[in-house]
Parts: sequence; C-alpha cells; structure tokens
Amino acid sequence: MESKYKTRLILGFLTMLFGIFLEYMFEIDKLITIVLINLGAILVVYNLYYHIKYREIPSKDERIRKTANAGLAYSWVTTFLIITLIFWIDYFKWLEITIQQVIGLIYFVMIISALLFQTYFKKMGDIE
Repeated sequence: MESKYKTRLILGFLTMLFGIFLEYMFEIDKLITIVLINLGAILVVYNLYYHIKYREIPSKDERIRKTANAGLAYSWVTTFLIITLIFWIDYFKWLEITIQQVIGLIYFVMIISALLFQTYFKKMGDIE
C-alpha cells in the first residue's frame, strides 16, 4: 500500500477512535461525535477504494487459484463442523446461546479460518 493511502487510512481510523472515545468519556454534543465517526469512516472507505482501484495487481497463476480454493474449501468444512457442534450444544442444552451469538461465532469462524487456511496453503506451496 502506498504511504499516502496508508497515512490517510490511519488518520481515518484515529478519527473514528477519537469520536468513539469522546462519546464514552465525555458528555458533549452527540453531533460532534457523529461527525467525527462518520468522517473517519468516509476517510477509510475512500482510501481503501482508491488503493484497490489504482494498485498493481499481480497476475493470478494456477497455483495461487488452487491454494485460495483449497483454503476456502477447508474453511467451509470447518464452518460446517462448528455449526454442527453448535447444534448439538443447543440440543443437549449445555449452553444458553442467543441467535446473535451464533451468527457472530459463525461469521468469526468463517473469516478467520479462511484467512488461516489460505495463509497456511500459501506457505506450503503447491497443493496436491
């Protein structure tokens, strides 16, 4: 990532964090915190968009596609097993979990396992 996009991205995150900090630590007008959080979010989205739009994309070869697909396949299986585990936990009433917790857990497992498996397969090299 170019340094100008990185700097603006960090500035956006800091602006958002500052707005959140002001919201919870001080009793000030809500309009100020809303403006700061929205300004930070706009900076983040704007700079991510331009970074993605103007970056140099390396060509995708067969090995890269194969490792990405294998990582996503393993992530899908892991997510499926976690959903099955959640079903049995609820069936036997081992834990009381809400729908929001289940959906959050599934999203977390999907994203983290996809990233971990893809990173693992990239380090491994070629998939057989």
